[in-house]
Amino acid sequence: MKRALVILFVSLSIIYFIDSYFEVSKDLNLKVENIVPDEIRVSFDSWEKLKAYFDEIGYDSIDNSPNIIVERFPDNFGEAPVEVRKELFVKIMIPIIRKINGEILNERREILEALESNNYDVLNFYMEKYNAKDVNDLLLKVDVIPEDLAVAQAAIESAWGTSRFAIEANNIFGEWTFLPGTGIIPKNRPEGATYEIEVFDNIVDSMRSYAMNLNKLSFYEDFRLIRAGKKKGHPADGLLSYSELGLEYVNMVKIVIKHLPLL
Repeated sequence: MKRALVILFVSLSIIYFIDSYFEVSKDLNLKVENIVPDEIRVSFDSWEKLKAYFDEIGYDSIDNSPNIIVERFPDNFGEAPVEVRKELFVKIMIPIIRKINGEILNERREILEALESNNYDVLNFYMEKYNAKDVNDLLLKVDVIPEDLAVAQAAIESAWGTSRFAIEANNIFGEWTFLPGTGIIPKNRPEGATYEIEVFDNIVDSMRSYAMNLNKLSFYEDFRLIRAGKKKGHPADGLLSYSELGLEYVNMVKIVIKHLPLL
């Protein structure tokens, strides 16, 4: 009889432990689901709400910028005071640039690992993606974009996030498309021209496309050589072909870099 009681007590204890364990597990699962994810995507319909959000989370320095991805510029971004707008612009751009640079570094890591293991499938994939002539050319291409350069070009091309194309198309680098009907036709497009302003789903996609252009297109080989230390000069010196303004554009980029808000 005593033995039966002991067995019953142990059985009930085990059942209680199991039930308690799963209850705790349920609570833990709820807590895990409520943990802030590594990347938070947000969008705001006004610059005031965007600023209030940045202030609320204590985003006051780009040294340790939060992983907050702003998907689009507020429609009234141009109404913000100039200094406030420039500061917000930099705070928007830095996490996006770092996200894309992180993607590029992951690709570079995969390429280096493929070289060590003679994984030609991976190497051929990236050789084709970047239109690389050989492995050295591939490594020259798959590298990060300087943050200050990207911010400055985005500022110039999007008028600090206020241009029509930045607001309506999330296009912050002035990229064109030649597929009729897929973009926005500029009001001052020359007669006979067929290009349109490319439309992006969000600012991240615009940044990703811009980075690929600088890393892949032959027009920017000097930029890549300067970046790699194989040629002297400022990275902006490799952007002569980015704009019809040529050297004037290069100097403009350098000036904007020099006067970017210090955060």
